[in-house]
Amino acid sequence: MTLILTNEEIEEILPVSACLQVLEEAYRDLGSGAAATVPRYDVFTPEGVNSYYEYKTMSGVFPRRKIAALRLNSSVVKWHEKAGKVRKDKLPVAPGNRFVGLVMLFSTETGEPLAIFPDGYVQKMRVAGAGAIAARYLARDDASTMALLGTGWQASAHVLTFCAVRKLVQVRVYSPTAENRRRFISEMQSQVAAELVDSGSVEEAIDGADLITCATNALSPLFPGAWTQDGVHLTCVKPCELDATAYRRAKPLVIHWHEAKPFQIVVGVDPQSIPDVVEGWRHPLTQQVSGVWDDLPVLSHLVSGKIQGRVDRSAVTCFCNNVGLGLQFAAVGSEVLLRAREAKVGRDVPTEWFLESVHP
Repeated sequence: MTLILTNEEIEEILPVSACLQVLEEAYRDLGSGAAATVPRYDVFTPEGVNSYYEYKTMSGVFPRRKIAALRLNSSVVKWHEKAGKVRKDKLPVAPGNRFVGLVMLFSTETGEPLAIFPDGYVQKMRVAGAGAIAARYLARDDASTMALLGTGWQASAHVLTFCAVRKLVQVRVYSPTAENRRRFISEMQSQVAAELVDSGSVEEAIDGADLITCATNALSPLFPGAWTQDGVHLTCVKPCELDATAYRRAKPLVIHWHEAKPFQIVVGVDPQSIPDVVEGWRHPLTQQVSGVWDDLPVLSHLVSGKIQGRVDRSAVTCFCNNVGLGLQFAAVGSEVLLRAREAKVGRDVPTEWFLESVHP
């Protein structure tokens, strides 16, 4: 039987600690060549006024768990300016004002589909999990204060995962909208031991913080890199959230993966009209340094011990989540499937519905 799950069921059965553990397993295997991740592909085509249809796929194979995964998004997106910065938003235009994102898990032993579920909860936990695992190796052991820039879907997972790898006493929360900050703090405070504090500006949030975590939809730097202080650890969900100065100060600067930019196909319009293609994935250093991605260490090498983490207490360290990995969905998905079967949650449908007798 093939299992169908909801985001709510996954959130109920997947502890943060288990998510971090299986991701670290996967990074260790990727670093040693025992797992595989397939580059992301994006296709854009115009859909309505100032909006685009985006079809996005990524996949990975996790032999240790005998799982392969395909993650896909079928979305309508638009770019707009907010608080002086360009940001990208997905529009809830599917029936019921909803979004479409799916993860499909397959057996590497038989090829059959094992599970299908929405990508939402797994998506934010795998992004935040990568940042938290990097912080485990790069942040100071006694880091106790974090500046969290962002109050959206990704930011909520970053609070949970970073509190799991460091004994944070205080998390200073900033976004341009005061109402969003208050809502975020109200929703998340009961879930962590750290005190969540409303910061009225970026400067207030990051001054003296041990970690600075960027988790926004912005397509431009959130603060001048010159503001970073000795000993701080930086992390972002997109390269463009930090500037060239911040990256240059980091020793080490660790990225997620060398294949930094998704394969992008644009249909029906000039590719230069789409911010994601022009600016959204550009590393601030690439304007001056050729081959920058190939020269930097990656997270899987950090986890597998091929490179060292923090060696200097006063150094600025950084993890740049320059691109997502399909392997993350195979790893977290395998843990979701295991726990769902143990907890007997979800709905089974006949696997035969997805099989065929003709040679594909």
